[in-house]
Amino acid sequence: MKIRASIGTAAALDLEQIKVLVKPTTAYLMLFSELHCKSNCMFCSQARDSKGSTNQLSRVLWPVYELSKLIERFETIDSGIKRICIQTVRFDNSTADLMNILTMLSKSSITIPLTVCSYPVNKTVLEEMKVLGVKRVGISFDCATPELFEEIKGSKRGVDITWQILEKAFVDATEVFGNRFVSTHLIIGLGETEKQAVDFIQRFYDKKITVGLFAFTAVRGTDLEKRPQPEMASYRRIQLARHLIFKGKSSSSNMSFSKEEGVIIDFGTSTAEIKNALVLGKPFKTSGCPHCNRPFYNESPGKELYNFPRDLLSKELLEVEQYFVEFLN
Repeated sequence: MKIRASIGTAAALDLEQIKVLVKPTTAYLMLFSELHCKSNCMFCSQARDSKGSTNQLSRVLWPVYELSKLIERFETIDSGIKRICIQTVRFDNSTADLMNILTMLSKSSITIPLTVCSYPVNKTVLEEMKVLGVKRVGISFDCATPELFEEIKGSKRGVDITWQILEKAFVDATEVFGNRFVSTHLIIGLGETEKQAVDFIQRFYDKKITVGLFAFTAVRGTDLEKRPQPEMASYRRIQLARHLIFKGKSSSSNMSFSKEEGVIIDFGTSTAEIKNALVLGKPFKTSGCPHCNRPFYNESPGKELYNFPRDLLSKELLEVEQYFVEFLN
């Protein structure tokens, strides 16, 4: 059975001989199809109307392998991988393919925790996933508001998945997997304000759902290929806001935002708490499931990193701190 693996995952499993600056601590796999996805997200190379290659997701290459070969590598080499995450795409029989993959993994000797990032499925499928060893499930909104969702992923894209369908999927997933074992993704740079992003993060924190942040990354052949990435200063503020919310140090209702542009102007906590959050740079590392570091998913090596896939260097900590000077005085 064929499956895709991110190029970094392939390198960690000694399937590709390439130089990697940071090794992935999660193995990223993706369902294989020669066709584009039935969904039609404006930012995605897998989308139905995309002219991009199906061997890409964000800016990462995803070559094809036999699943049995990947399993053999997981079983026999010390790759440093601490989690396996399967990305789903929608095509005829894609759910059946996912279940076949999970069955093969469950019959192996692999003991690494397993996550599935899925399109909405019914509760019975979620229960079957859990029986087959899935520990966590991610279901992506990507957009901060229902209006943006409809424009970028929903009805205006000719897709029958709605914001309401996703909300129901989260209720089912939480009932099956439990609090904090269900996650969603939020892509910053799709047209939301900082306030809308922070309100989204707070809403799902209150539902005990983890939120992983991504920076929008333009991919050639997609409808948003010419859209710029978010401003780094704005992304850093949202990262810190997320951290403070998930650590229980602030909330969206305690924060203040500029009236016209919705920019964070007060984090709703003490200067000491902000300084404490900045010391080790944890808010700026990749967020999501445990051990998910997604090296260079949003950026190119040599440029300032949106999401750090490792601990920040002293120089990087000083650079990040400069974005918060006005909040530290």
